[in-house]
Amino acid sequence: MNVGKILKHLRKQKGVTQLQISSFLNMDRTAYSKLERNQTMLKIDTAKLIAVYYGFELHYLILCIEYEHYLHNPTTVRLIKAQKAKEENFGKQVAYSA
Repeated sequence: MNVGKILKHLRKQKGVTQLQISSFLNMDRTAYSKLERNQTMLKIDTAKLIAVYYGFELHYLILCIEYEHYLHNPTTVRLIKAQKAKEENFGKQVAYSA
């Protein structure tokens, strides 16, 4: 499967920009963009962080990359929504404490 296509699909499913995910990964947006265009290889340490970003275990991200049906699986959608809600709740808690 096309790794870049998978990364782009996951990012769009979560509703985030390349800048947002690249900031989380501590990399330049253009470097992340190259991942989505398959112009550079996905390193294992970056893959681990990407899995964390989407609320996956690394092996689940690998399954999404290897088997496209995992990408469209209801479990994948549920995990991404749960991670997004977790991040939003964290943002609200930080706002209340400020």
